Amino acid sequence: MSARLEDFASIVQVTFDRVFDVQGMLFSFESGGKKEYGVSFSDGSVPRSGSRYAVALVEEGNWQRIIGWRDFATTEVVLAETGWDAAWSQANMLYMLAPAFIGAALVFIGPWAALVMLGLFLWLSVWMVRRAVLRNRLVDRALRDIDPPAPPGGKPRIGKTGKTWLTGVLNIFRWWS
Repeated sequence: MSARLEDFASIVQVTFDRVFDVQGMLFSFESGGKKEYGVSFSDGSVPRSGSRYAVALVEEGNWQRIIGWRDFATTEVVLAETGWDAAWSQANMLYMLAPAFIGAALVFIGPWAALVMLGLFLWLSVWMVRRAVLRNRLVDRALRDIDPPAPPGGKPRIGKTGKTWLTGVLNIFRWWS
């Protein structure tokens, strides 16, 4: 079964006719007579009035859940979350929840049940990280292919720090020490 972009996001092209109510990372905008309030790009950028963007939304019309975007004035694609971010959140889930479930399975059912529970937690974590990475690849490709197309090969910028996979690895070592 191959994944499709429609499984993860919908791409919307929008012209920010008017940007208003800018407060820190939040802004509101009007486009085609319709107003959206409390929108935030994860890198903290605020579009200029009159600019055109392609935006990937988790649910069509839900501007509170933005996966990525591209300003047509640049060739840069910005994604809200990296695969590393997803991996960290899954590691946090394992750290917080797995001991309780595995311990309960060990005490109430036995060691084989605890081993099965550990396997399920690990499988679920790998599946969720893989899904996040696949989503990012599909969204990046879709945003690059919209007219005017962005040249291929450029790495997508991640959030406000411009993270790449190497930044994610270095953050692990910084956190560890």
